[in-house]
Amino acid sequence: ALTLNVKLLTGEVHSVVCSPNQTVWDLKTKLGLQCGVSPYQQKLARMDGASLDLRDGAPLTDYDLRTGDTLLLVVKNEESIPLLVRNSNQQTSTYHVLPSNTVAQFRAQIRARERIQDDQFWLVYGSQTLADGCKLSQYNICPGGTVTLNLRLRGGARVAP
Repeated sequence: ALTLNVKLLTGEVHSVVCSPNQTVWDLKTKLGLQCGVSPYQQKLARMDGASLDLRDGAPLTDYDLRTGDTLLLVVKNEESIPLLVRNSNQQTSTYHVLPSNTVAQFRAQIRARERIQDDQFWLVYGSQTLADGCKLSQYNICPGGTVTLNLRLRGGARVAP
């Protein structure tokens, strides 16, 4: 296990225990639960200036972090993140969304671009079906994560990916 200290600009410090092979995103998610800052609004940097912006998908081992090291947390305004949408033909499109957008807003973007009627598809991230009334951030979708677009056949049957 690896114990890292994360210091906010307010001087507040949080200790986070993680595994060296976890990603920066995993660390941001744990940190978000501790300090109440959404992982989407966190920017992490090494205190020694060696790494100015730790990349979400990179494993912590990429940054040669050791137990006791301190990272600096800067809270940024919400920014759009890229999400990949894979359709039933295995084609992938990139969408830029705000984590605070609802699934219904995201579906509207997809409807407009893919020219699919609302009742003809549903979305899945990991093993979770995305519900219209929820915010995308509730599903903890990593920036660059893949959402699967599933089509319904006429008659109500579903087509698996």
